[in-house]
Amino acid sequence: MTKYKLIYFDIRGLAEPIRWMFAIAGKNFVDERIPLQHWPVEKIRFTEHVGQLPILHIDTIQLTQVHACMRYVARRYGFNGTTEIEEARADEATELIYDLRLCCVAYKDSFVSATPDIIRHTVFHDFYKETSIVKKARMRKHLVEDYFPKYFTRFADLLEEAGGEWIAGKSLTYADLALANFLDVAESMVNPDILSDYPTLKRLKNDVFAIPQIQKFLESTVHKTSMVGG
Repeated sequence: MTKYKLIYFDIRGLAEPIRWMFAIAGKNFVDERIPLQHWPVEKIRFTEHVGQLPILHIDTIQLTQVHACMRYVARRYGFNGTTEIEEARADEATELIYDLRLCCVAYKDSFVSATPDIIRHTVFHDFYKETSIVKKARMRKHLVEDYFPKYFTRFADLLEEAGGEWIAGKSLTYADLALANFLDVAESMVNPDILSDYPTLKRLKNDVFAIPQIQKFLESTVHKTSMVGG
């Protein structure tokens, strides 16, 4: 039996969909979480992996880069679509989510990150913690008025093209998990009304969070996670 260990920060961040796929598939894995405040010291352990997380241990193999890890688990346990087009759509949607996160990072001058070398993972947490109302308002305006509408419209179009249930086709893919995770964190940390004009995305997010295995996983790990998202 294959043994898995996922090493990531103690946030949902970018790697949460990997955890969810293991949970839905009923596969045990070691969920090693590194507190953000410990990262300046802990990162020395990962210099051979260019100092980045997540790292997925597959028996004696160590796999790095979040999308490589995500797609491995997706292919292994049936979350990668059922056709080549569905696979490509899942990849497209997930890359769009990552692009949108980088757009958020582009406004890093609106706040000061406590962990600047992992800001891609913690951008919403840093925004949420920002004490300057002026800086926070500036970033929220760019996100809610510019970036979110452009990308959310594309997600809604992809969902409609796929038939309206899941983002890539008729089956649940890792892209649905990644999108639901992103939307939930953004609602919690940026603005609770960001999906008011996107009811189909709201429905998809709710459907993902209604999956019993995800509900059970979140309930069992709430004590492990230092924040809502990241």
